[in-house]
Amino acid sequence: MAVTYYLGVDGGTTKTKAVVGDDAGHIVGSGEGGASNYQVVGLHAAMSGITDAVQSALTAADLSIVQIARAVFGLSGMDLPMHREALDAALATIFPGLIFDLVNDTWIMLRAGSEKGWGIALVCGGGANACACSRDGVWVTLRGLGYESGLRGGGLDMLRDILHYAFLSHDGTGLKSVLEQTVLDVTGAPDYDTLQLLFLEAVQDMAGHGELLHRALAIIPLVFQGATAGDEACKRILMLQAESLAEGITGLVRKMGFERETVDVVLGGSVFGGSNPTFVDRLTLLVHEVAPLARLGPPLLDPVLGAYVMALQRMGKFDAANTYAVLSGQVV
Repeated sequence: MAVTYYLGVDGGTTKTKAVVGDDAGHIVGSGEGGASNYQVVGLHAAMSGITDAVQSALTAADLSIVQIARAVFGLSGMDLPMHREALDAALATIFPGLIFDLVNDTWIMLRAGSEKGWGIALVCGGGANACACSRDGVWVTLRGLGYESGLRGGGLDMLRDILHYAFLSHDGTGLKSVLEQTVLDVTGAPDYDTLQLLFLEAVQDMAGHGELLHRALAIIPLVFQGATAGDEACKRILMLQAESLAEGITGLVRKMGFERETVDVVLGGSVFGGSNPTFVDRLTLLVHEVAPLARLGPPLLDPVLGAYVMALQRMGKFDAANTYAVLSGQVV
């Protein structure tokens, strides 16, 4: 009996992952590529990151793209119809003949995080976005374009707060913080006049300064370390981030009518890998004020496996209990 293969891709602000698996839940190849949030790095670089990840996975599986029955691309930065159109056209050009679905990366996080198939997922990496799915399969996704569109949060948003407190510390107009020197060390800027110019240019042209922004995101783990060491500015940044993200989650809770449900709230993305637990503790407390039965936690599977699971679903090859049991023991 011929084996059918499926492709799942998780494209983010810092890297892209891809997996290839069969219809029984066995992963036969995985690969990584560069960042693929095209709003940050540009469409050309985003497609390069995706292509590298997919080709690495196919090579590891000893397969070609024509042997893939279905693919799901879960991409960050896929927020508006115009983004979908641009990404859909680019993917169709790179992978001609491939049958694929393009979804926001929050969808694959929820699919990877909850066997129920419904609930809420929050992705907080370079950016932040959230989605919810009802019991009957109705999806709602936040706009994911920052504070102005309703959800403040993510590494790039934290970076603004980091710069804010670093400049205050340097200029002597605010709290003295370890961030003052950390920002210079990570960005390579020799002084604060140069730093100001660098980030002014980056804000005006995010895609053109993707490398700088990517490098600057390395500051995020250091904020957690600073908070643990007692740095007041670092603690403020984490609490502000928790409060902002809680607004997004509780908004979805109310919209979906989950206030009294034992709902899974899947928390994924690099920001949730921070070393200081008070960030997640604060977030959990704020969510429980609205949804006391909510269960917040990391995904059951690597998010890229959520994309693979969605590909299985689209082809009618998904059995929740068996698929998750098989996938849970596999590392990608």
